[in-house]
This record gives sequence, structure tokens and C-alpha cells, in this order.
Amino acid sequence: MQKPALVTLAEHPSFARSDGIVDRLYESYDFLLECVAPGISPIDSAGHRILRDTALEPTVRHKLDQALRRIRNIPACTAEIISLTDGPLLGATLATEEESAGVRQTVELPGHQVHLLTDPTLPADVHQTFETLFRRHLSAGEGADTLTSLTAERATTLRTAVDLMLATAPDLCSGLLRHARYVVAVDGPDAFDSASTREIPGAAFVALRCMRTPERLAEAMVHEFVHLRLYDLQATRSIFAPAYDTDTAPTVAPEWHETSQVSRWPIDRALAAAHVYVHLCAWFEQRAHHSQKPDLAQAAQTAAFRATSLLDKVSRYSEECLGPVGRDFLHWLTELHRTQSDPLAHTVERVAS
Repeated sequence: MQKPALVTLAEHPSFARSDGIVDRLYESYDFLLECVAPGISPIDSAGHRILRDTALEPTVRHKLDQALRRIRNIPACTAEIISLTDGPLLGATLATEEESAGVRQTVELPGHQVHLLTDPTLPADVHQTFETLFRRHLSAGEGADTLTSLTAERATTLRTAVDLMLATAPDLCSGLLRHARYVVAVDGPDAFDSASTREIPGAAFVALRCMRTPERLAEAMVHEFVHLRLYDLQATRSIFAPAYDTDTAPTVAPEWHETSQVSRWPIDRALAAAHVYVHLCAWFEQRAHHSQKPDLAQAAQTAAFRATSLLDKVSRYSEECLGPVGRDFLHWLTELHRTQSDPLAHTVERVAS
């Protein structure tokens, strides 16, 4: 009997099992400090040069990722690490600062916590750095959007959304949640629905309008947590060819973005979107099966079309743009999506009838 796609999407030992991906990520950061800056970061009693919670904090990871990208230039790599160890970011996290202020909120999970950024306006250094990263890498501009507080009511909606995720896809979502350190609320006239970026790893940003119901919020979190898993995978596996550069890479034109200001996407963006749509197709199909709502069945069909379209477009450039691991990743994703597409047609017909 064929396993459901939501189960298979959680099973690949290299591309999907979150414990292995996150462990490899932490070990990469620890080994980076061992190799490049052994005199800067002393070994602790467990034999590590940086605590796991510290290394996986978004503001710290941003600096460590910058160092990793400069690994071929040891002086530049070392300078990034020195700027981290000499600065204030190693001494605290967003969560510990909010705990000190008495406003910390978390979602407790087996072996993991997802923190809710309750008060982004705290004057702590780590909060100010986080705000700066948001402004630099995600914001639509001054006055267009802003980080905003997560009230107790919104936190309740978020916990209900997490429960929905785990009830719908326990194998997949229990893993995806491990890639999320923070859920952050955004508001403003030009705020996106939801977003994430490799430059602020481990953080998912969701607009307040997408937090009105657990169903909409769960969808947004699945979307962004899938991105977060891919960012972590890219930090530990050579998905793209060594010479790949997003600024000069070939581009593809998604049919549903023809009238957009950005009508063509580089291959890395197209692959990331295909990765999400494969997951959303399986997510909506399962939700449609549970609730028998035609709009969910239609959403599954839309996600299926977009996944198929993007996977086909990326495959045309796979030899040029992807490394051996990236081609294996694309093959896994394509085959998994192909096996779920035919059963989806029957689901759509059944729900519509």
C-alpha cells in the first residue's frame, strides 16, 4: 500500500528528516569555530565551542552563515567570527530577553520550543539587531510594514494552529516545527502574507491578517516552515553547482506571475517554490479529505499544477545549475509529487461531487 505523501515528505534521510538536518547544521557551526577560530571560542565541558541554543539563534546564525560563505577567504571568515564573539549577541537570545521582561510566550513540543516574539520593541541588543535584519532583508520599506506584538489571544490562535498541523500531518509537521525558532507577527499596509529568508534563519514572519483563524495560520506556517527546512538543508548540503550565482542564473517564468513586477524567477527561487507547492499540495489534499470543503480541494489542485510547472522548468537547467546532491533532491521531489498527483484527481472529483 502506498504511503500518504505527507508521510513520505517526512522520511527522506538526507532531505527531510529534521533531526538529522538540524544536528548536521549545529555540527557545521561548531566545526567552523574549531577550524577557523580555535583561540577565540574555548571548548566547553561537553567538547563544543558554542552552545546549541546560541548557535541556532537567528541573529547568531546570520553571522555564522556569513562566515561560512567566506570560508575560502580565511581572514574574512575569521573577521566575521570575531565580530560575533566580541559583540553582544552571544550573551542573550530574543527568548531570554523576553523572559527577563516577563513577556515570554512559547509553544512547548517534545524536545523543542517554538518561541513567539511577543514584544519586538524591547531595547535589548538582540531585539534591535533582529529589527535591523528584518528591515534590511524582508521589509517593503519604511511605513510599509512593521514587526508587531503577539498578544495572548493571537498566541492562543497560534497554539491551536500548531495542534491542527500536528493532527493533519503529524510525521511531517513534528519535523518542520524543529526548524522554527520564532514566529513573528507583521502588520502594515504593504505587509506580505507570510515570509522567511536565509538571512534570518529559523524565523517565520506572518501578517496579522493571516492569524485570524487557526486554519489560515496553519497554512502560513506550513508554507514558511518548509522554506526554513530548505534553508537549513542548503546550509549543510551542496544543492547548487559551485559556480551558481542567483544574480546571473537562468530564470523561468511562472504562468501565474505573468503580470507581476517580478515575472521571472532565478532557479533557486523556482526550486524553493516548487518544494513548497509539493508540500502544500499534500497538505490541502489531506485537509480536503478531513473537511470535505471544495475550496481546499481546489487549493490542492492549484498547488499541484504549480509544483508540476516549476519542477519541469527547473529540470531543464538542472545540469547547469544544480550539483549532484541538488539533482538527487530534484529527482526525489519530482517523483514524490508524481506519485501523489494521480490520487489527487480522484480526491478533487469526490469532494466536488
